[in-house]
Amino acid sequence: MDFISNQEPQIGEMLSAIGLQRMEDLFAGVPSALKVEVPLEDDGMSEGEGLRLMEALAAKNAFSSFESYLGGGAYEHHVPALVGAICGKSEFLTSYTPYQAEASQGMLQVIFEFQSAICALTGMEAANASVYDGASACAEALLMALRHQDPRRKLLVAESLHPHYREVVAQYLRGQEAQLEFIPFGSNGQIEIETLRRHLGGEPAAVLIQSPNFFGLLEPLHELFALTHEAGALAIACANPLAYGLYASAGECGADIAVGDCQPFGIPLQFGGPYAGYMACRQELIRQLPGRIVGETLDVEGRRGFVLTLQAREQHIRREKAKSNICTNQALAALASLISMLWYGRKGVPALALTNYRRAAYLRQQLASVQGVTVDLQSPIFNEFLVAFDQPVDEVQIRFRRHGIEPGIALGRYFPSLASYLLVTVTETKTQAQLDRYVKVTQER
Repeated sequence: MDFISNQEPQIGEMLSAIGLQRMEDLFAGVPSALKVEVPLEDDGMSEGEGLRLMEALAAKNAFSSFESYLGGGAYEHHVPALVGAICGKSEFLTSYTPYQAEASQGMLQVIFEFQSAICALTGMEAANASVYDGASACAEALLMALRHQDPRRKLLVAESLHPHYREVVAQYLRGQEAQLEFIPFGSNGQIEIETLRRHLGGEPAAVLIQSPNFFGLLEPLHELFALTHEAGALAIACANPLAYGLYASAGECGADIAVGDCQPFGIPLQFGGPYAGYMACRQELIRQLPGRIVGETLDVEGRRGFVLTLQAREQHIRREKAKSNICTNQALAALASLISMLWYGRKGVPALALTNYRRAAYLRQQLASVQGVTVDLQSPIFNEFLVAFDQPVDEVQIRFRRHGIEPGIALGRYFPSLASYLLVTVTETKTQAQLDRYVKVTQER
């Protein structure tokens, strides 16, 4: 997308049209204390000075020197070197988003293969080219349900959904004629069948449940979604896509729509983004799916080719007909995820998922024997679990940080009733020696 700055005489014409004499008059309402004066002389730095400043600022970031057990939607995974090598090719790196994607069969094929990989992981029949992230995918899925289920306007969302995702969902629905209800989780951190049953009155349009949920626990999706369908509602599953390498897919659990964040596959943490959200659904819902959908075809000479089959954005169709006015697709981030999925392959993804589970299960088992620590060993998990301490969590964090360890996410900031808990995440990046060191620091008093 090109940008050409305004110059004279355009600036003078625009000022005249709004009745002003100078550019400075545009900012007359801004207090002078907030204005930065134009320097009389060049106050810029040389290239060398600028680099030294950036290096000094970067040195203040201590994250790389810490062993991190943070998770909650953004996970530290090994990114195969192949990802950077391919994504760094100019054909992909500079494409931004393919507004005239038919001109690039390579980019169209990438999107097609990405959609195919997402369908294979989720057990769904159709997928789009991606959306911004897992949070916006959840919100867009609920909007899909409202369109498909009209005139039903009630939406049920599990309270065990990531708190940030819930905030984004609420923001998206604020301008909609929708009734949003949150389903409380039980004492074990999961959604209970009877709790869902009590909320299903009033003809809900959809039920959105995350599994593994924000607490790292697997929800009983088969039973919950069976009850959802009995009420005539659509079932939406939000999940870490890597978990599908070990557990039943969204389709196998009875979901109508599957959403989540692709970050665990090939996308570095990079301070919170950019990531790529995935969206997949049953075939009958495909025309409610926002964004782009690439299809495979043959040209007049019988050669395999790819085309934009559906484009449900306002850039391509009348605004009132658009399924989403937000995002085309996260082409580069989706490519990174696709490369990672293909690198691990059919056998590698389940093996990677199993490694994550085993290392998290090992640490959970070891912590359960530490005095003053409470860990639930019965509930099913993937690679995250809750740990309660008999000391204030901030003191626990200080102790761990002295040893160069970030021990987990303090849940009190999201759930005051869980102020004594940390959410601990373990991925394939942690060795047994590191996990044993975590237990040793836990034992200190």
